[in-house]
Amino acid sequence: MLLETTLQDPMRACPLFKGLTNQEFSNIVEKTTLCELEMDDMLFRQQDKATDFFLLISGKVKLSLLSFEGTEKVVDIINPGTTFAEAIIFSGVPGYPVNATALAHSKILKINAEAYIKILESSPKTCFNVMATLSLRLHNLLGEIDRLSLHNATYRLISFLLEGIPDENIERSEINLSIPKHVVASRISVTPETLSRTLKRLCQEGLLEVHDSHIVLINPVELRRLVSI
Repeated sequence: MLLETTLQDPMRACPLFKGLTNQEFSNIVEKTTLCELEMDDMLFRQQDKATDFFLLISGKVKLSLLSFEGTEKVVDIINPGTTFAEAIIFSGVPGYPVNATALAHSKILKINAEAYIKILESSPKTCFNVMATLSLRLHNLLGEIDRLSLHNATYRLISFLLEGIPDENIERSEINLSIPKHVVASRISVTPETLSRTLKRLCQEGLLEVHDSHIVLINPVELRRLVSI
């Protein structure tokens, strides 16, 4: 039975399928089935024969490993819109390296890995299209990590600078750093380069002025608000 359009749309939006032609996508859809699981149902077990990869439509899925002692280690929690077990496409592993268990009622698309691989092997252009899409996705993820790291650095730097400023002080305040900036960076667990970028951004936003080891907190109230969010 052909998948409903409501299921094809989220599938088409995934990076693994964006680079496919309409005909290639239709060929994959023909080899795709819908699976519904209840909470605690197993989708696959570690070392089960790997024939499909998956797209979570709704619900939540846990990927985990079992140690020799029987202790469970959660590797990842899959949220809707995310593909998983797709490593079998490129690595050729014979069995799934993890267990997959539903954490709630879940709808999951099972996508035949062999059909997908055949399309990539038959069309270098499609293969490059998929690679380009995945590369862009990786670039965006790295950018997001960098933004999150910078946000975290901002929080830690502001907290450090406010340590010696009384809470009731709402006026411009001056700080003379008694330690070099690279030591400050180490103190708040960031690289010197990240510290410099963070200081520069706060200066551009009109919150700080930096003159070597002399720092002016222009707006302590706004700085406190930023670390309280």
